Amino acid sequence: MTAFLIFSFLVGAVLGQRFRVLVLLPLIFVMLLTAVPVGLMVDLTVVESLKGMVFAAIALQGGYLFGSGARFGLAAARAGRVFARPVKSVR
Repeated sequence: MTAFLIFSFLVGAVLGQRFRVLVLLPLIFVMLLTAVPVGLMVDLTVVESLKGMVFAAIALQGGYLFGSGARFGLAAARAGRVFARPVKSVR
């Protein structure tokens, strides 16, 4: 479970680097469709598999937030180097 949550967070961070927030909706829907059959294959109840899916969706969204923040932070640092203001010296 923990490995799946870490994987979900990292996938969200990668998606946050490249896409807009609407990419999360189809991905969460696909996770919902696969959570119940996979949960039944590994002998989990439907409630346990849905609980795991909810935690994975939260981790995905947190990763997206982290990746989006990293993208804007890197862009701000890059813009500071490109559009540097000249230093005025007082004489």
